[in-house]
Amino acid sequence: MTFLVDLAVVTVSCLALGLASKYLRQAAIPAYIIAGIILGKSGGFNLITSYDFVEWLGKIGVILLMFYIGYEFNFKGIREPGRLFAGCTDFGVNFIAGFSLGLVIGLSLIEALILASAVYISSSAIAISSLIENKRLIYPEAETVVWLMVFEDIILAILLVVLTSIMSGSFAIITILVCLAVTLLLIVFILTLIRKLSNFISPLFERDDEIPILLTFALIFGFSSLAYLLGILLQALALHLGISLQCHISEVIVAFFLGSALSGVKSFKKPFGAIISFKNLFLTIFFFSFGMMFQFQFATLSSTYFVLALLALITISILGKFVSGAIIGKRLHGSLETGLRVGAYTTPRGEFSIVLLAVVIGTGPGISELLSSLVVAYVIILSIVGSVFAKHGDRIGKAIMVGINKLLPPAR
Repeated sequence: MTFLVDLAVVTVSCLALGLASKYLRQAAIPAYIIAGIILGKSGGFNLITSYDFVEWLGKIGVILLMFYIGYEFNFKGIREPGRLFAGCTDFGVNFIAGFSLGLVIGLSLIEALILASAVYISSSAIAISSLIENKRLIYPEAETVVWLMVFEDIILAILLVVLTSIMSGSFAIITILVCLAVTLLLIVFILTLIRKLSNFISPLFERDDEIPILLTFALIFGFSSLAYLLGILLQALALHLGISLQCHISEVIVAFFLGSALSGVKSFKKPFGAIISFKNLFLTIFFFSFGMMFQFQFATLSSTYFVLALLALITISILGKFVSGAIIGKRLHGSLETGLRVGAYTTPRGEFSIVLLAVVIGTGPGISELLSSLVVAYVIILSIVGSVFAKHGDRIGKAIMVGINKLLPPAR
């Protein structure tokens, strides 16, 4: 029954730190990670005994998060003017900045790609919550910020497929293309199947008993397990043919598109609220388990090299978001100040950087302690600093504009 004690430790510690974060008006994500670090392998308290059980619960949180994002995702928005430019600019500036820094500090090519992915992706939860709390949803930049979060979700899905394929041993282009093709076929199968069965499953979601929840989880876990089994089947088939193929079909990608497919079933809105509650619980456990599984070495964290690398990473990340925001604001809204507010709102990093790193690490070995320690410390700091930036986006935008106007010669 030790797993009950572990669950008590996880929930009570996260509750305490979560309440403290809300009271201080800070993001709760770093609090949950810190709780895991203190009570897990690095903290030395040894209060958690069922590491695998807690980690398994956390993985459910990631799957439910991607399912939730897929349900809320609107593919039609891609076609609207300027949005593709905004998304590509945000990706280009920040991904290249993160990748370049990764190479400069001595990471391998693959690790630099992972770092660039973590640097590029903002925290949707913090950014959108800040818009709501600061009553900025009626302002022109709010729609742009929301769209950037949506575009990052698309890129995240692609990055997960590519990085997990590479980390599982699929270094050859042909194997990555095979994994992408199989993943695409599975996605098309899910979308088609849900559409064909919508008339059958729609009445089931309208029931007042446990059937809607059971059906939802059956679909999520059923298709996730199908992705896992399909990857094993492909590897076995390739081995039988004398071909070395390590194909990993990410279950989080499957969950994303399953959520998107079910968004077309109107009656699914009824059980969706309950799914959000499950998502919030298991995602909290995920952040705890993420911190719990890491074994930080004090020598690494306290080294001058690590501190300088972390400071450089934070600096280039903040500058990258403000630069891309300024370009987007000037192009879409004709206002540099509006673009700077976009940069302030997209500065926070959080859940998706951690999700990406956790999924990649779970796929295969080869991640250095420097990279994992950098990303964890980076997310904890920028989730807090970024929340402050997002909260005071107006003041920051105006202050930067005052500085720019002082540096630039007056217009004649």
